[in-house]
Amino acid sequence: MSTTNTEERLLDVPYKDFVNNLLPLYSGPQVTIRVGSLSYEYKLPKALLCKQSPYFKAIFEGNFQEGRDQSVDLSEEDGVISTRSLQLLVQWLYLGRVIFGELAPEEAITATIEFVRITDMCQVTGMEALMAERIKGIIMAQRAVNDWFVDRHLKPLCLTAQHIVSAALLPKGHPVRRMLASAAVAGFLQEDKHKFIKETEDVHEFAVDLLGEVKTALKSLKNGTAGITFKDPITGQMLYI
Repeated sequence: MSTTNTEERLLDVPYKDFVNNLLPLYSGPQVTIRVGSLSYEYKLPKALLCKQSPYFKAIFEGNFQEGRDQSVDLSEEDGVISTRSLQLLVQWLYLGRVIFGELAPEEAITATIEFVRITDMCQVTGMEALMAERIKGIIMAQRAVNDWFVDRHLKPLCLTAQHIVSAALLPKGHPVRRMLASAAVAGFLQEDKHKFIKETEDVHEFAVDLLGEVKTALKSLKNGTAGITFKDPITGQMLYI
């Protein structure tokens, strides 16, 4: 799946500015990034990395051993640093878009959260809202396929507890955090024992985000002849409490 951001980014410049100001970033001295126990190695233009990432700028232009060696080893970290997430980051830095390819819905959300977490770590911005919309699209697509086989609550089947826990480590107000909370609103309001009740109790950041989204949903309450309804923040449908 190809994704590009509608907000202005480094690559969103007229062709003359691209050739004169950005093209030189793709050449010149290279630095080496190795990731994981198998030490997958990538040689990348230093100027491009340092221009778009304060994290790499501090590493390669600072007074660290990595700056002297012009290389860095990144240890794998579950949910953040992997060969896949680094490759997605590199694609974003070069092209201003990422192509995830064909993945099952649950794994597609995992890859998306992993990508936004490594970009957050590296202080690379511009994709936050876009990745939140990607997750929303995955959830809605799966609901469209499975509605005949699930109850009226339209449970976010492709969301897992691990998604909630991982996204909670993103900064407060991050669009991906909010999107996952939005996806849990219907279950929270309709079920006594909703899918993410344990995460609501154990993950403070998620609980705060969910409370904010529920508060918004409650503003849409309508009292009809058949009962009280609210607007689901994911689908926009009016659902019964």
